[in-house]
Amino acid sequence: MLKMGCAKADVTPAFPTYLHGYASRNRLTAEVEEPIEVGVIALEQNGKKVLMLSVDSLGVEIWRCKEIYKLIAAETNIDYPDIMISASHTHFAPNFCGHTVFMTGGEMDLGTYPPDQKYFEFWMDKVIAAVKHALADLEEVKLMQADVPVSGIAFNRRTVRKSDGGVTTNYIYPANFDDYEFSSIDTTMHVWKFMRGTAPKAILARYGCHPVTGGYNFYGISADYPGYFKKYVQQKLGCPAFFMLGTAGDVVPMQRNNESRKDIGEVMADCIRLAERTFRDTTDFELKTSGEILKVHAPGLEGKSAEDLASAWAVELEKAKDTSHYTHDFYMTGMLNSTYNEFKGADAELDIQLLQLGDRTVVGLPFEVLTIIGNKIREVHPDAAIVSCTAGYECYLPTKDDFPKGGYETVDGTIWAEDTGDNVIDLSIKALTEFKK
Repeated sequence: MLKMGCAKADVTPAFPTYLHGYASRNRLTAEVEEPIEVGVIALEQNGKKVLMLSVDSLGVEIWRCKEIYKLIAAETNIDYPDIMISASHTHFAPNFCGHTVFMTGGEMDLGTYPPDQKYFEFWMDKVIAAVKHALADLEEVKLMQADVPVSGIAFNRRTVRKSDGGVTTNYIYPANFDDYEFSSIDTTMHVWKFMRGTAPKAILARYGCHPVTGGYNFYGISADYPGYFKKYVQQKLGCPAFFMLGTAGDVVPMQRNNESRKDIGEVMADCIRLAERTFRDTTDFELKTSGEILKVHAPGLEGKSAEDLASAWAVELEKAKDTSHYTHDFYMTGMLNSTYNEFKGADAELDIQLLQLGDRTVVGLPFEVLTIIGNKIREVHPDAAIVSCTAGYECYLPTKDDFPKGGYETVDGTIWAEDTGDNVIDLSIKALTEFKK
């Protein structure tokens, strides 16, 4: 028997915070375009309980995930890997993992800032209450599932120049589109529908597109299109919805700003409603979880001390005070400095998380995962549903072959060794093979 319960917590702050997502931001804000939330799905089968947290946030770093696991475990006796924390990656929400101001001309000085403990405590109180509510809401359900195609709303921004085969990262669909080859994206929206009788109790969806749509206010808090997806599911299907981000590291919306958030969210909700006949009963499965340790290395930190990095950062900070735009060196020095402060060296251990849900295995990766990573894992395990920004948030994840081609994701998007993506593919395939035995 499968039981499911759910709850949501509005985690929109009523006090100024720093919105994570764009290095050009340089002030705090209490402005709100749309509310943000944490959604909690509780699952139980044969005494095993699992919690899935869907967080409106750019990402939650692994050290903070571990703190959240500990706090939830103290209240529920449920711990990692039976807790899955998955961030939506909205670029319009506050965070509590620390941040860096890279741009001059704002209310905040250049430099690194500590984690926002005030917001974290506010957030955590709301989450604990939602977790308890979801567990109290457990009841028998039937799990229906469908793979719903959603196309025409996103494209792969790592556009390949026809002239030389190199990559230009086009954040907006290029006007000179005939000059490029467009790489594929994962257009599948994995949908799980938890049924109470003949009506859906809740819907969980995984889709891969960067939540960078934007609205009318660059400093306005918003869940971006996932927020409108959840809103329209509630309106059109009469139940709460929860969201996980797919392989969106190189995928962005075709249209941005103004009403585009609403349009994308509504298209996704309509696709689920119109695909009603394609859902199949997948209740007969074993609810299980697993965690695998991934070892990563940052070449730029090799042999460096805290003093070395602080000195390099101080030099770049001083240079940046006289410029109106941040440089590549300034940005990357900041990333290296922050990474060293998090892991205390060039080597780190991250988590890959597996969760069996119906006839799909959710593979949670702590990166902004490029499409090719998911494609290669699914070549061996077609039932894998790859989820980004899960169990941590630690840079972009390209493959080694992507680096010579250029583009933001390889030049400015990661500090990890070039073979990290390939190692993730290999470890994920190995972990999935063992998981299914």
